[in-house]
Amino acid sequence: MKEDKEKQLGSVGGEQGPRGGFDLWKHLQVARAQKTGIKGKAAVDSMLAVYKDCLTYTFIIEREVASIHFDRIRGEIFFKGHNIKNMELTAKQMQALKDLKAVIMQDPKAKAFLSDYNATLGRLLADKE
Repeated sequence: MKEDKEKQLGSVGGEQGPRGGFDLWKHLQVARAQKTGIKGKAAVDSMLAVYKDCLTYTFIIEREVASIHFDRIRGEIFFKGHNIKNMELTAKQMQALKDLKAVIMQDPKAKAFLSDYNATLGRLLADKE
């Protein structure tokens, strides 16, 4: 049974196939672990997943897992599953939204999202003021 599952997940010969969701995403080249400069330290517990018309950045903030999801078609940004246009953002949340720009610039597949993300973030933040 275990051998059948390994074959389905892409184990070839003695090589180990993906073990879980993140490994499967990496295997399919959808997601990559990100190292970003945050006050001189690398954020090794973060992941950027780039899809056709959206991207999701998962990271740790204030001792818990958070994610920023950007949907280019709908022109919306979600922070921890909530649309930011309906949220009161803290200073750390605002900083995380701005820091995502640097992460996007580092990833070749995500660079295509940068101008749309900047425009959407700027519009949503201006609407909140």
